[in-house]
Amino acid sequence: MEEPEMRISIYLIIIGFGIMLGLQGCQQVQKPELKGEGPLAVTVARGTATPEYHAPAERWRVSHGQALNRGDFSQRECVLCHNPETGCNQCHQYVGTQKIFVPEAFLYWADGKNK
Repeated sequence: MEEPEMRISIYLIIIGFGIMLGLQGCQQVQKPELKGEGPLAVTVARGTATPEYHAPAERWRVSHGQALNRGDFSQRECVLCHNPETGCNQCHQYVGTQKIFVPEAFLYWADGKNK
């Protein structure tokens, strides 16, 4: 094999090896789920009743932003039942939307844990 062909072969092998290593490091990020497992699990305080307007949950998940924008309720009202750190912000981070920040939420959810 001539010198230039040998270099090209070596470069292709190195590039192929690099791509293989890169693909091995990729993993699918689990979608946040209510009562799910792992770091993106969405949790709700035990004993919290689901209001009628949250049903079905899938419709509510998609439309709650519109209800906030219409003024049907405020983020402050949300944190009465939802811990922003273990609920709202898990999904918001996943989909790339602005995190929920209500300064007084720590009064209801000390240390990021459910009461």
